[in-house]
Amino acid sequence: MPTIPNLIFFGASTYSNIVLQSLLSQNHFHLSTVVTKNDQPLGRHHILTPNPVALFAQQHQLSLIKTNQFDSDFRSKLQSLKSHIILVVAYGPPFFDQQLIDLPQHKIVNIHPSPLPKYRGATPGPWQIINQEKTSAVTFFQIDSKPDHGPIIVQIPFDISPTATSQDFYQQAFQLASQHLIQILDNYIKQPQQISPQDHSQATYFPKLNKQQAQIDWSWPVSKIEAFVRAMQPWPIAWTTVKNRQSNQQLKMKILTATIDNNQLIPQQVQLESKNPTSWPQIQKYYQIIK
Repeated sequence: MPTIPNLIFFGASTYSNIVLQSLLSQNHFHLSTVVTKNDQPLGRHHILTPNPVALFAQQHQLSLIKTNQFDSDFRSKLQSLKSHIILVVAYGPPFFDQQLIDLPQHKIVNIHPSPLPKYRGATPGPWQIINQEKTSAVTFFQIDSKPDHGPIIVQIPFDISPTATSQDFYQQAFQLASQHLIQILDNYIKQPQQISPQDHSQATYFPKLNKQQAQIDWSWPVSKIEAFVRAMQPWPIAWTTVKNRQSNQQLKMKILTATIDNNQLIPQQVQLESKNPTSWPQIQKYYQIIK
């Protein structure tokens, strides 16, 4: 094995870049290439736009592969790189089949921001906040053919702030992972057998969130609604329906921030559809929340 192991990095979000930056700054691995998703059409004019990982790779002049599928051409490219390890951080589907898993000498390592086997799935951060968990963990695990299912390399526990948004949660988790990244990967490469199977009987799975799921359920306890508002930041953003007190017109209103006072949820920053964000106390006399 060369003195510096070859590593391929898979990622597609701003949180991937936290770990990617750590890899670059510590210069402990040879970064063979970065793999990310194809550019996506964004905005009103559907302009093809690179994701944060693609932008980061271009800014740092890193070798970059963009793909949305693991076809034969892609597999050949990876095989030619003769990697020792693949690291996956916030990449998403498609999932890795056994042929790809066996490609690097030390398999594929994923970093997942939950205490696996709890909170499997694509959006573990918001669900942990919604469920008002007090603690979490960032899990390094070896990928197998099932999502979030493979043996655990190490888990690093951390406390969840009672005011954390999903963005806060993910930044904390991946910054923690980046701080321990080199030591964990080093130990794993030296002792790859030191992994532990997950207890699948304890597994929980939570689905990926969408805009429809961001509607507030006013039958929930107020503490859960407040947590829900934080969990939906920065996307898809919690929303509810309001009624114009004069015209009775119903509108969709996003609740960006909220507090609890006297066991009541008090919206702070809100945004009516097609309007700019504003303060709820400023418009409260014109609109009524429909619960």
